[in-house]
Amino acid sequence: MWFGYKIHLAVDTASELPMALSVTLAHVNDGDMAPTLIEQVAAGTQVKFFVLDAGYDQLKNYEAARNVKAQAIIPMNLRNEKEPPAGMTSSGTPCCSIGYILTYWGVDGEHLKFRCPHVTGKVDCPLGMAACSSSNYGMFVKIDTKNELRRYSSPHRDTKRWKELYNERTSVERCNSRLKTYLTADAMHVWSIRS
Repeated sequence: MWFGYKIHLAVDTASELPMALSVTLAHVNDGDMAPTLIEQVAAGTQVKFFVLDAGYDQLKNYEAARNVKAQAIIPMNLRNEKEPPAGMTSSGTPCCSIGYILTYWGVDGEHLKFRCPHVTGKVDCPLGMAACSSSNYGMFVKIDTKNELRRYSSPHRDTKRWKELYNERTSVERCNSRLKTYLTADAMHVWSIRS
């Protein structure tokens, strides 16, 4: 049990200013507060992405983002993770029958597309395309991102774009630092709040 209070923030990554905040008792889990903050932010503006750290890797946070027509960008917390589905990496990238990781090939609406890595020049498969597909296009897989919101996102987890979006999350740390340094949030005192 933690004693004291905690500030939960939703921060705009461009301006590094808070868009929504909530003060709770210190023992309240961060992941439990995310849906409320997501709703508060979405009520005031259109947001495409909500970027959160691995502590928020809970299905309800992905669903909250989806409910406001946005995408949650959250690294998977593998602490309680079971084995990924057969033929998949832990980040949700499918593998061919030989075990090579397929090449991400973009998005088609709500679907992620993947192609044979031999065809795309990523690996030199000793069996060529014949092991996976009789087509000249090579093995092709489409995955509906709605099937498992926690594992699949658009952009796909292993892409440069996903990593760029996630790196913007550091803006919340700078905002927290300014609140503590200049507005004394680290020495906050609260009176007359009922728990």
